[in-house]
Amino acid sequence: MTGQKSILPTVGAYNGLEVEYQARGPMVYVRDPDDAANGFIRVSVGRWTRFIAAIKADAFTPQQEGEEVTVTIGDMAHFGIVQFSSHLVTTPNTWEIFTKAVKGGEFDHIVPLNAGSSSMPRIR
Repeated sequence: MTGQKSILPTVGAYNGLEVEYQARGPMVYVRDPDDAANGFIRVSVGRWTRFIAAIKADAFTPQQEGEEVTVTIGDMAHFGIVQFSSHLVTTPNTWEIFTKAVKGGEFDHIVPLNAGSSSMPRIR
């Protein structure tokens, strides 16, 4: 997708950076399809909420080396049988687009308001 967010209520994609809420966890999956080597990271709902708030407050700074931006937010890397990375590698351009989208509220719909309750809606 080129600068357009997904129409699905639990998925956000902005120029390559994809975010998806999984109610069965509950957790949030984040990936940059251009970084197939690292796949996706799993983030708890609490960590995702704090991450988005930190970006909006200009209080989150990822590691950057040359043309690689490393975002370490995956707090569920060792949850379950399959191991996942705790970091996402992307480009400065994709990170800038993502942060502008976050500040514009484009990813506010990812986690339902009742994500911590036992009466979460089923996502099909």
